[in-house]
This record gives sequence, C-alpha cells and structure tokens, in this order.
Amino acid sequence: MLRYFLVLAVTDGSLLVASFVLGLLATGEHQQPNSVWRGVHVLFAILSTLATLAVHSIVYTYFVATGKWAKEVVHVYQLPEWINDQAKKNKRKAFRFALWSMTVIAIAAWLGGAAHTRAGAAWPLWHLGAAALAIAFNFGAFAVEYAVILIHARLLMEVKSRADSLRAERYGASTTATAETN
Repeated sequence: MLRYFLVLAVTDGSLLVASFVLGLLATGEHQQPNSVWRGVHVLFAILSTLATLAVHSIVYTYFVATGKWAKEVVHVYQLPEWINDQAKKNKRKAFRFALWSMTVIAIAAWLGGAAHTRAGAAWPLWHLGAAALAIAFNFGAFAVEYAVILIHARLLMEVKSRADSLRAERYGASTTATAETN
C-alpha cells in the first residue's frame, strides 16, 4: 500500500497544484462563455476533486479492510487484544484526516462553482482561500496518512509473523510453507 499511496498522493497533489495555478491564470480572463482558461481550470478542478476524494476513500477502505483482517486473526489465533486496539487507533487517526480532506476539497469546489456562476467580488476570494486551504490541508493529510500507513504496515507484519509462527507450532512447518506459496 505504501508505494501505491505515494503514487496516488503525488498524482493528486500535482493535480491540485495544477488546478490552483490554472485558477490563478483564469482570474485574468474576462468571464465569457468562450473563456479558455476558465474552462480548463474547471476541468482540472473537477478531476482533482474526484482524485482527492478517491485517494482518501482508498486510504479509509484500506484501514477498514486490514482492521477487520487483524481482528479476525487476533480472534482465531488468540493473539493479544492490544493488536486489535492499535489497528482501531490507526484507522481513527487516518479517518480524521481523510474525512476533513474530503470536506475541505468539497467546500473549495462548491465555492468554485459559486464563483463561476455568480457575479460578485467576494465569491472568487472565498474560493481562492478555500482552495489554498484545501491544498495545504491535503498535503498535511498525505504526510499523516503516509505515517499511519507505515505504522499500520508494521503492525500487520507483526500479526502475520505471530500467526505464521503459531500455525507452524500447531500444524508443522510444511503447512506454513504451503500457506505462504498460496
């Protein structure tokens, strides 16, 4: 998951920055139906919003799935309960950042739609502020999520190691070798 997350986070971060820069370029253009920069900015904004929602949803899904796996392994092999508690703690920490990242990007997109369709000097400024906040918060969330994924991966490796050793004790080394090849 670490490699995939890095690729997704860098891609999404690049899209967010590109959308922000395109938005700055679009502000110099008069608002008309054939405004090229505004149209390109809107397309990139939609793409970056969807990518941001996807990345954080994938992170949350990863923690839900691996948390359930850890809970099942703890139950089956009678491992210490702290393992399950740590998996839940990791999920909660990542969820906070994933949820707020999705919320901030949704607010920025909503304000962008308002700035694009409503006349008035305040809407573009609100959109600019929300977009800057969304980029900054998402970059921070990516760092926190990466750190939590790293901690969680170590926990999962510990669970797997303990389960493999217990399986080897119960059923012999040949069963463990067969399970690892499948």
